[in-house]
Amino acid sequence: MQNDYFMLMGDSLNQWMQREGPPPQKQLVGVPWQQRPVFVTEPIKLRIRTGVLPKEPFPAYEGSCEPLLSTQAKSLLEPLAISHLQFLPADVSVESGEVQRFWWLHVCRSIYCVDKKRTKGLFYSPREMLAIGKLVLDEHALAAIPLERRLIFRLGELLYTILLHSSLVDRLRGWEAEGFKFMPVEEWYHPDFIEDYHGP
Repeated sequence: MQNDYFMLMGDSLNQWMQREGPPPQKQLVGVPWQQRPVFVTEPIKLRIRTGVLPKEPFPAYEGSCEPLLSTQAKSLLEPLAISHLQFLPADVSVESGEVQRFWWLHVCRSIYCVDKKRTKGLFYSPREMLAIGKLVLDEHALAAIPLERRLIFRLGELLYTILLHSSLVDRLRGWEAEGFKFMPVEEWYHPDFIEDYHGP
């Protein structure tokens, strides 16, 4: 099962987007926005720093792993009826003043599935990590969850990490989209965070 998962990675396009106005990531008491649906009353306002739009999908905001999708790309994912995906409207403006409608793909399910004995990284608490050097998944925890509920999810221990099942990655790769890459979990290695840290 370790080989079935990929990390959703951003690249240099993370520098393209700039938010206008307040972000929608407000918290409920004890519930981070990454772990719940986000409700917006109007489209999220975004602006890119260059004169042209990159090929979609591209990051919803600087440092984000969540992509913005075109209406066509949205139509590819919607038939899958993944209950924990939201398509939030986002209006993206460029220097010319042109505004285009995109859809922020918000992943609002997290699964705690880190194999704490074999994973290397910065552990702030038993259920919270600051960074990952080498990720090993708890395959028993994942096997207990139906596949349709773990096609795409956030890592519970590190919420900005989004994991995708290989079957979904195959579908997304069919877009030949720039701006994101998929790193097999088995190959992920970050030497700067290889030593464990168990909190203050």
